[in-house]
Amino acid sequence: DKNGWGHVGMFLQTFCLLAEEAGLSTCLQEAWESYHGLVCDHLNIPSNEMLVCGLSLGYADETAKVNELKSERIPLEEFA
Repeated sequence: DKNGWGHVGMFLQTFCLLAEEAGLSTCLQEAWESYHGLVCDHLNIPSNEMLVCGLSLGYADETAKVNELKSERIPLEEFA
């Protein structure tokens, strides 16, 4: 299905928004795709299936030091 990636993205976005609405936090982890062979072997996922990403779901620890990170952003006017 040539539209498959769009469907996956819309599903993940909807899942994350609904989780937030329910008071849960999410973290999409595309880096898992780099290890698709290892993960699929370990979980016995057939070769005709594809690992797209991982997703963490739970309650955020707002006091964790890692949550203080603020990435630098260029102003909207510089790219739009």
